[in-house]
Formats: sequence, C-alpha cells, structure tokens
Amino acid sequence: MAKGESMEQQRHVVDNSSEVDFFTGESSIFGLNSFEPVLRNRSNALDLARDQKNLLKRVKLSIANSKIKSPAFPGNHDMLYHDDTMPSSRLEQLMLQGKPNRATIEQHAWNPEDRSLNIYVKEDDPLTLHRQPVAQSTDCIRGKVGYSKGFHVWKIVWPLRQRGTNAVIGVGNSDTQLHSLGYNSLIGWSEDSYGFDIVKLKCFHNAKQSEGWAFPNQINEGEEEIDKSSIPESIYCILDMDEGYMAFATDEKYLGVAFKGLKGQVLYPIVSAVWGHCEISITYMGGLQPEPPRLLAICRKTVRQHIGKRNIYKVLKLPIPINLTNFLQFK
Repeated sequence: MAKGESMEQQRHVVDNSSEVDFFTGESSIFGLNSFEPVLRNRSNALDLARDQKNLLKRVKLSIANSKIKSPAFPGNHDMLYHDDTMPSSRLEQLMLQGKPNRATIEQHAWNPEDRSLNIYVKEDDPLTLHRQPVAQSTDCIRGKVGYSKGFHVWKIVWPLRQRGTNAVIGVGNSDTQLHSLGYNSLIGWSEDSYGFDIVKLKCFHNAKQSEGWAFPNQINEGEEEIDKSSIPESIYCILDMDEGYMAFATDEKYLGVAFKGLKGQVLYPIVSAVWGHCEISITYMGGLQPEPPRLLAICRKTVRQHIGKRNIYKVLKLPIPINLTNFLQFK
C-alpha cells in the first residue's frame, strides 16, 4: 500500500490489464482492450455498438462486485426458471389465492421465545415486535416456522422513521446469533443467515469473510436512482426453497432476486434492529407446495444455460421465430 493511501482507496483500484468476471467473481488475463480486435472485425455496425455497450456494462458491474465471494451472491449461480428481475408465476398464483386465515397468520408470526432479550412481542398484537431503547445494541427475533421446501411469502411492515442506521430483514437458521454489541447489520454477518439492509441497500451473507453487494441493482437505462426512501414501510419477502432463492418486492415494484443457493436448509424469517421503541410487524401471505417445473420452463433454462450468461444478448441472432426469441427473453 502506498504511503498515505487508505485501505478503502486500495479496494477501489482496478488494474486495466485484467477483467473481473461479474458472474464468477474471478479475474482473467483478458482486459477490456483485448476485446477490441474482435469488435473491430464485426461487419455489422449495430452489432458492434450493442456488443460494446454490453461489454462496458458487464465490466462496470464486475468492478463494482469484484470483491464478492459469498456463495449466496446470485451471479455465482445458474439461472432460474424465470428472469431474476421479474416475479415468477408462482408469486402471482399465491397472491391471487388470498390471505390465509388469522390462525395460520399467527402460526407464522414472531416467536416470543426466540429473540434477543431487548425485544418482546406485543401481547395485544402477536404479529408485532417492540424493541427496547437499549444503546449500542443490535437485536434480532426469529419467526415461529422454518421453511425447508415450498414457496412462501410474508410481508414486513417497518416504519421509515424507526429504522436507524441498520435495519435488516431476511432469513436465518436456528443457529443465527440474535444479539450483538454496537450497531451493525447482524443478519448476514455469519454463514447462518442472509440479510438485506433496507437502509444501506446492501445484501450480506457471511459478511465477516466476504463483502456485501448492492441491492436492488440499477442496471436498466432510464431507471431512477435507487435510494433508501425507495424501500417503503411494507416490503414482501419471497422465499422459494424449491429453487433455493430469496427475493424482495414492494406493492409497486419487484426488486429482484437477492440470494441464491438456499436449498437444503431450514430457514426462518428474521430481522435485526437498532432503533429504540421501533415496532416491526410480520404477516404471512401464504405458501405453495413443491411442484415440478413446466417442460417449457426447463427447455428455456437449458437453452439459456447453453448460450451462457455473458452471451445471452446473442439470443437475438438465433435463426428462430420472433415468438421463440421473446420466450427465451422472458417476454
């Protein structure tokens, strides 16, 4: 490290001679300039412009996420049966079936016996927790039910003015730590939990050994800049234990897939809070039993995997009808 240069400055130095693969987190010996001869040889000017644009976007995202090593980072995994940035048909199916009855909702509520001592579940409202005003403390609570299979959705209601510096929602197993000194994003700190900090707009898993990543990602042109006010009071947690991913949504927008690689675990809803007297509610929206994917979805996933994530834009060049092209692009 150069004299007077901070670790933060060192972390953002990127050697132009190497490219960091956004999807694997690994470096290669090929830099951006090594693609230029290939691009120059393209006869079609539109193809050239599109390739350059996609390449630059990949490199920029690669640099931003080059330190990510977490196995839960979505880019480290195979594609899903649906577009990561779009809700699955199972979410629509679940929301159309209506809310469960009150008894079922309370069965999936906060667990008053599985919490930090600085948190209690309100007697007159078993769906809502209250955190005591304890300084320099981060406190968590788990839900009553852990999920190992099926498709599940619950809604978290967390007032904007009761979030403080660290407000984290997500899932964790039965070993997840429920209290720590100081203010931090405790959910996602170890390999036992997966947390989305709705203040910092970052996802964490095993953060003591790996860095978090920005979420939700702003990768589409014309999108408004994402800030903490974009996460409203109500946010939906979407857990698919059959495909092994977790996603988030608001009443207005699907935020995308935040974590992958969750199969084979038993995971509970969980939050960590630092704001004194904050009150956070959970409402179970329902679940769907495991079911095999449709044959059409299997075929699409197979074709997209064969093309590869880095070349998926080339699906437009396939000699197939426009309807199939649109299908492969989840349109």
